[in-house]
Amino acid sequence: MNELVFFEIPKQNLKIQIVKKSDGILEEIKKESVETAVMPDVAEYYTDIYFPKAPAHRPYTFSSIVLSSDGKMAYGDNPSGPLIAKNNFLDPDGSLGDFWVLNVLRAYADGIIIGARTLLSEPGITCHVYEERLSRQRKEVLGKKYQPCGVIVSLDGTDIPFDHYIFNVDPKEEYKLVIATSPKGGEYIKAHSPLKHQLIGPFKTIEDVDHADLGELYTDFTTFPVIVTGEGENPDTKVLMYALKKWGLEKLCIEAPSYCTHLLQQGMLDEYFINYSMVFAGGGKTPGYATEFGHMDHPHADFLTLGIHESNFIFTRQKIRYGVTNETDLSGYKY
Repeated sequence: MNELVFFEIPKQNLKIQIVKKSDGILEEIKKESVETAVMPDVAEYYTDIYFPKAPAHRPYTFSSIVLSSDGKMAYGDNPSGPLIAKNNFLDPDGSLGDFWVLNVLRAYADGIIIGARTLLSEPGITCHVYEERLSRQRKEVLGKKYQPCGVIVSLDGTDIPFDHYIFNVDPKEEYKLVIATSPKGGEYIKAHSPLKHQLIGPFKTIEDVDHADLGELYTDFTTFPVIVTGEGENPDTKVLMYALKKWGLEKLCIEAPSYCTHLLQQGMLDEYFINYSMVFAGGGKTPGYATEFGHMDHPHADFLTLGIHESNFIFTRQKIRYGVTNETDLSGYKY
C-alpha cells in the first residue's frame, strides 16, 4: 500500500507579482463566498482567493493548466503536461510557482477531475494536495477534513490502468477515489477490474439521482465507487455533476484538458486558471484541438487576476462568460 507523499515547496523566490485585478468582480465573488478567510500562504505569495457558492444543480468548477507561450499543453516527444513548466530552464522558481498554484487550487477543491489517459502518461499522479503547508491550512483555515476526492472520468473504462499508483493508496490515509463512466464502461469495469468496486447507477436523469441512495462518500476507503450515467457508451455530464454535488462536492478542480473543453461546450466551466510558461513547444497538442467553436458563438473570459514571475511565467485567473454576442447588452452583466 502507498502512503500519500507531502513536502514543502521552497518559497524564498516563489512570490507571484500581481499586475492586474478586476476588483469589482472579485468583490462580488467575495460577497457570495462561503470562505471567510484566505490561507496565509496564498495571501502572502499569490493573492486573496475566494470562490462563489456553487450553482443549485452542480459544483462550481475551475480548471488548472499550464501552456507554452504558443498555447501547447505538451511537447510532441513527451506527453507529460508538467514538463511545459518544469522544462522552462530560464526560471525554475516560476516552474515551482506553477506547481504550487495547482496545489492552491486543489486545497480549495472538494474534488479533482482527471482523465484516465492522464494516469497513463503520469504514473505517479494522485489527486491530493502535495504541499504540506497548504494541506494543513486547508484543514485549519478552510475547514476541510479530508483530502479532495479524486474523480477519474472515462468514456468506456477501457483506458483505465487499474494497476496505477493512485488505486493503491493506503486506506488509513482516508483518501477517496471515484470512477465516473458510461453504462458500457460500468459493464467493462465490472468484468475486468481487479479493484474492489461498487457500481452506482446507471442514472439517466437527475431525477434518477434524487430517487437513489448515493450513500456517504467518505466511508469505506477500501472500495471504489463507480458512478454510471447516461446511455450506452455516452456518460451524461449534467447528471454526473448533479450527483457529485449531492455527494457534497461543492467545488471541482478540473485537471483533464479535454474535459475542460467538454465543460465549455456544456456551459459548465466557471473559471480557468491558465499559467503560461515562456517556452515554445510547437506541434498540435492544444486544449480543445478536436473541438471547434463558431466565430459568432464562443465562450469569452474576463481576467480576474494577472500575475507574473520574473520574465518567464504568466499566471492568470479567468472568469468564463457564456452567451455573449456582438448584440449582447453588457450593462449590468453579472459575473
